[in-house]
Amino acid sequence: MSQPYRHGRLMGRGENGLWSVLDGETGIEHSLNDSARAIWELCDGNTTVDEMAAAVAELTGMPTDDALRDVVRALDDLKGLGLVRQ
Repeated sequence: MSQPYRHGRLMGRGENGLWSVLDGETGIEHSLNDSARAIWELCDGNTTVDEMAAAVAELTGMPTDDALRDVVRALDDLKGLGLVRQ
C-alpha cells in the first residue's frame, strides 16, 4: 500500500481540546481530534497504511481489519482537507 505524507503544520491544542493544523498554502486552519491527529502524525511518507492500521490495532486492541477501515476513512477525510497527500 501507499505511504501517505502529511501536509500542514501542527499549531497546538486549542481550548476546545482539538488540535489545530495550518495549511500553509491556503492559510486555512483545520481542527483535528486526538485520533485524526495521531493518524495525521503517522503520515510521515515512510509508514504504510497497513502499518498505521497495525499500530492503531495494537494501541486500541481492536481487530486489524476494523482498524484498517478506520484508518482508511480518516485518511480519506484528511486527504479531502488537503492535510494528507500521496
